[in-house]
Amino acid sequence: MTNYWPRFTRAGFANSVAPIDYLEWYIPALQEAREHNLSFSGMQFEWNLSELLGNEIYDLAKPYIGDVVDPREIIANREGVDVENVLITHGATQGINISLLAAIAKIRDSVNGEITVAVESPTYAPIPQTALILADRVIRMNKSPPKEALGHWRIDRKEWQKAIEQSQIIMITPISNPCGWDLDLDDRDWIISTAQKNGVIIIADEAYNDAYRHTDSYRSIHSFGENCISINSLTKVYSMGPIRFGWIIADSATIVIARRIFMTFSGVMASPTMKIGVAALENLSLVDDAIKHYREANLPGLRAVLERHGIVWNEPPAGVFGCFKLPYDQDSEHFADHHCKANDLLVVPGSMFSDDLKNWVRVAWSIEPNKFKLALDALDKSLHSAITQKQVNKSN
Repeated sequence: MTNYWPRFTRAGFANSVAPIDYLEWYIPALQEAREHNLSFSGMQFEWNLSELLGNEIYDLAKPYIGDVVDPREIIANREGVDVENVLITHGATQGINISLLAAIAKIRDSVNGEITVAVESPTYAPIPQTALILADRVIRMNKSPPKEALGHWRIDRKEWQKAIEQSQIIMITPISNPCGWDLDLDDRDWIISTAQKNGVIIIADEAYNDAYRHTDSYRSIHSFGENCISINSLTKVYSMGPIRFGWIIADSATIVIARRIFMTFSGVMASPTMKIGVAALENLSLVDDAIKHYREANLPGLRAVLERHGIVWNEPPAGVFGCFKLPYDQDSEHFADHHCKANDLLVVPGSMFSDDLKNWVRVAWSIEPNKFKLALDALDKSLHSAITQKQVNKSN
């Protein structure tokens, strides 16, 4: 049986690289083209490139060098930093790779022994598995559902303290996938303080942060000072995944190293990516408005369906997805592959993010409200089927 969750060790893959296992499940599931889809990890917004670019759409293949608008300036103004603090990348995943390489380059000659990276869990598999490739050792740091069922997912500070003290680098995701909750503010400040006291570099995958920009708790990790690296992109919140446009924000010394690494591996950014990225950056409010509309239109129906089945819904205060625990500790992969499939519905099992989430399901409300309503009906039927079956089995 395949284990789909992220790997934190090289066990079973000596002299090789572990696969990104969840794609072995998710890609075939997508190829089934189920009628209803609540599996999206990002906003589903249909950009009109003709309207976005105008006549510039005919110049996409021309070199970007020499164009007037520097996307770094837009991002720098948005984040309150200088242009020298920004590096444009081909997406957030490349940003993860380059950030980790830059962090390792900064410490490699001063470390006696192995380079250790501590990574939080649940998480996006390429984060710990990039560390497995580039570093010598990876330590897992757990984030858990709130004890009272509602509110922020929390960390065990004793566990994290021990991990941070053993590491030179930590990697976190302030907006957690699959729960959709941001870091508790006290936990966030403690993590930053503890890492800085121990001289540990912090890398934050902030691909979902922009959905929280309007909240009082919003703050990007790069704003905490040197050796605090933030990664973001237009993929998840702003529905521009196909162009692979991302960025890193950090202190200027780190960005110098990161830029050299980028140029070593990639040379320059693709001109079409830069042109479309700039146009999107200048029109992000279109998606911000759509996110607000989708939350207002879609979440009441989701709340009603989950309440009808006695499921506690720990609704995140912002964003486009969240997760819930199935009744009777049901296996979420079985739920997705059988009950949901029978109703032509695709959801994401929590086991794609952690082995501790085998009974959890992630759903997204990031689709057009009429489509979402139909998908909710399918979810309602799937939950009814699964719960009824469990009740029958239990009574027998």
